[in-house]
Amino acid sequence: MSPPGLLLATATGGRALWYLTRSTGMVALILLTLTVVIGVVASVGWTTERWPRFLSQSVHRNLSLFCVGFVALHVITTVSDGYVPIGFGDAFLPFLTPYRPIWIGLGALTFDLLLVVLVTSALRHRIGYSSWRFVHWLAYLCWPIAMFHALGSGSDSSLPLVLLIDAGCAAAVLTAVAWRLITGRGFTLGRRTVAAGATAVLTVAIGVFATLGPLRPGWSHRAGTSAALLAQLARKTATSYASTPGATAGQSGASSTGGTPSVPFTYNVTGTQAATGPNAQGDAQVVLTLQLQDASSTPLVVTLNGAAVPGGGITLSSGTVQLGSLHGAVTGLNGGTVQASLSAPTPEALTVQLSIAQGSDQVSGTVTGTADTGGG
Repeated sequence: MSPPGLLLATATGGRALWYLTRSTGMVALILLTLTVVIGVVASVGWTTERWPRFLSQSVHRNLSLFCVGFVALHVITTVSDGYVPIGFGDAFLPFLTPYRPIWIGLGALTFDLLLVVLVTSALRHRIGYSSWRFVHWLAYLCWPIAMFHALGSGSDSSLPLVLLIDAGCAAAVLTAVAWRLITGRGFTLGRRTVAAGATAVLTVAIGVFATLGPLRPGWSHRAGTSAALLAQLARKTATSYASTPGATAGQSGASSTGGTPSVPFTYNVTGTQAATGPNAQGDAQVVLTLQLQDASSTPLVVTLNGAAVPGGGITLSSGTVQLGSLHGAVTGLNGGTVQASLSAPTPEALTVQLSIAQGSDQVSGTVTGTADTGGG
């Protein structure tokens, strides 16, 4: 049972491959950051008695290889997980997957650029120094693309630890680039101005994107995944959970009665929450059985599946929603705020804001319905 104030955590996932996917992705971002920083150290010619220049070059090269290796592991675990429709081809051909196509595509683009840098480095003596150096500058382009990918495709981007890692990587790269622009050789004033301006624009763009995108509720829907696929993923997890010994399906499959209000609407809701699990795999389920305070007392049932959290609550893996006779999928979660998308003749977006009465499982709050235009 989830105690008051612990309705749900804002993370997602709960299985080994999911954790491997996210951890290898984060390690790859850290390695890419270190690669850029050490590359700057080598390019400006910084040395000490304990850190000769050849050491910078050697560490830079080895970090690049480790980075590509972890990206490959990241791809393998993502594809092997099979929860979302991402194949090996999507790791090389950007923007084709139906799941968060733009943000997964940016990851594929990062991988392609890293491979180009790696191959041309191996052929450096054959293609010439000037050609190699031109391609090698793509490494600087890889980093912001990888950051957008990490923020846009990561289902745990709002977790404090993940935000701390992202912020640390950003600070390290910005410091290194500033050092390169100030002390680097071969830069005219015009080139430094352009590079500094581009760096400032990218920094602001990443910050604005994170604030208005992944850090806001409902990103799963706004990230570009269709409502049909989100509903399919929700049914997939709900079916898997219900078929596990010791698990109960809750009330997500119960038939609804009563009318459904027309959008736009905002109503107060009251009801109860019930939690089941964890089962043998550590999965749990929270079912919110609510009623709208409208003329028809329209029933609203929200089912949330995920991994149990020590001390109460679960981390969201997937969820379903049922409003009257309409069905849909949970697309976002932030504390007591649940975002959902309804499959209706005219798609609808729901925002459910809830609070739990102290010492009980009584739930109250509001539900807002709007026409779903795809913009969240």
